[in-house]
Amino acid sequence: MKAISIYIVEDELLISASLKSQLHNFGYEILGSSTRGETCLQEIEQLNNQGKEPEIILMDIHLRGQMDGIEAAKTINEKYNCGIIFLTGQSTKEVYERSFKIKPFGYLLKPIDMEQMKMTIEIAAYQRNLELKNNEYQKSLETLLKIRTQEKNEIMDMYQILIDNSLMGLTIMQDERFVFANIRTAEIFGYTLDEFLTFSIHDIIGLLHPEDQQKVLTLSQDRLNGRIIPRGIQIRIINKEGNICWLETRVKTILFKGKPAIHQTFLDITEYQTN
Repeated sequence: MKAISIYIVEDELLISASLKSQLHNFGYEILGSSTRGETCLQEIEQLNNQGKEPEIILMDIHLRGQMDGIEAAKTINEKYNCGIIFLTGQSTKEVYERSFKIKPFGYLLKPIDMEQMKMTIEIAAYQRNLELKNNEYQKSLETLLKIRTQEKNEIMDMYQILIDNSLMGLTIMQDERFVFANIRTAEIFGYTLDEFLTFSIHDIIGLLHPEDQQKVLTLSQDRLNGRIIPRGIQIRIINKEGNICWLETRVKTILFKGKPAIHQTFLDITEYQTN
């Protein structure tokens, strides 16, 4: 199994040297060390560029220079996927409150117990690997969702093109009002789509040829009473311009948004009636 890689940021050179030696004896890979936050950031960037990003960083909170360990850890978290374990000789409330925002993988109080350090490193490395796998899984799901959404949008676009360019009028009526109509329906009746969608069932009956109104009303009543009626009939309408048009219409009961509705199609067959 590959050794866990560690970078040490420790203010005291003697402590740093001791940590390197003991951690090396435990079988860990020591990628480097520094006493300053600024130096630490430069060296981790170089390691990252070489494809050797440390898995674990042991970060002393009190460092030489202007940047303390918490500030350095914050920058590392923003740029890399290293697991931070804080080393501190002070267990003050202020230190913990500041460091909690970094979401560290552990804390070790000085003087450091090496067995406790080993256990903390192992747990931190395990948690880090879990987070990386979860992030990869989430990215895979996001990519899959993006692909599926794109496919769905393409299918919806295709359906919309078919509906908008259909030679047949398509409508859905619910509660005696049109809740859907395609452009061809409005063209057949001679109105704009916005105008047509304001029509009620009574308005549509009024557009029927007087000789066909009773036939349509009778068929509608038969349907409500559960009687078997022809799936398709021919009717005449008087369009907005006052012209008589022959239509073949078909009706089917459907569910729309969980409620019963009427799906009706209209096909203009006027030219076949006059020839």
